[in-house]
Amino acid sequence: MEHTTRPRVTGTREDPPIATGPQATATKPSAAAEDPATELARVRREMEDLRLHLIRESQQRDELLTIVSHELRTPITVIDGFNKLLLSEQSGPLTDEQRRFLEESRKSCRRLNLFVANLLEKERLRVGESAPHLAINSLRTLLEGVATFLAPLMAESDQKLEIEVAPDAETACFDPMSIEQVLVNLIGNGFKYGRRGGTLRVECQQLGGDPAYVEVAVLDDGPGVPEEERERIFEPYVRREEHLGSGGLGLGLAICRRIMASHRGSISVGDAPGGGSRFAFSLPIAPVAS
Repeated sequence: MEHTTRPRVTGTREDPPIATGPQATATKPSAAAEDPATELARVRREMEDLRLHLIRESQQRDELLTIVSHELRTPITVIDGFNKLLLSEQSGPLTDEQRRFLEESRKSCRRLNLFVANLLEKERLRVGESAPHLAINSLRTLLEGVATFLAPLMAESDQKLEIEVAPDAETACFDPMSIEQVLVNLIGNGFKYGRRGGTLRVECQQLGGDPAYVEVAVLDDGPGVPEEERERIFEPYVRREEHLGSGGLGLGLAICRRIMASHRGSISVGDAPGGGSRFAFSLPIAPVAS
């Protein structure tokens, strides 16, 4: 019987593995780059999509401003009107407690109205829609009107407001509505940060130079503003730590700075004599050439 000797197998030959899945894709040659005309067409489509997106965003923002203006300010005005009517006691006498409740409601209406005004003004200034109507106006008349408007806040905290206007600083070139907003913000902050029972001062004096300017300074008797914060507090949405829960957005001073820039003036903060803050802004006495 013959025995067949088989060759000893020392190894096996295998076909290379067939790549599947992601590996298969990786091993394929890359697609040819877009030709310039195709790439340009794609970029144009993307730019047009972006343009339409920005238009939609702008329309939505305008719609939001309309809603805020109408749906918030109109009810605020109505509520404040009824408060005023009830306080006149035309509908019957009030108890002391009822009067106090109504007065608190009116103060809240004023605060909310100012909040909405700040929000709307910030947006208008951002898109460049708010052009001031500059003319020669009376600073004293404006200050007296602001003092009347803020009288309830003064009474609430038992604070006083003193106004001193130098004879050569009675008038300046400004937009009354815009500068009224600046004064309401600065004086309102002065009452908020000042001590209860204290005094807030507003001083108007003429500055030297050509062209001549009037400086309006608001001095409070509060804790003051640390030097390292004096530039930062004029930025949007920046608020002092001690008033983080007071309900504001931190837009007031940023709006003030933008308003002053539109008047070709400036605004800054320093130390008041004897302690506290001194916020000062400048207005041209006469129209300044562009």
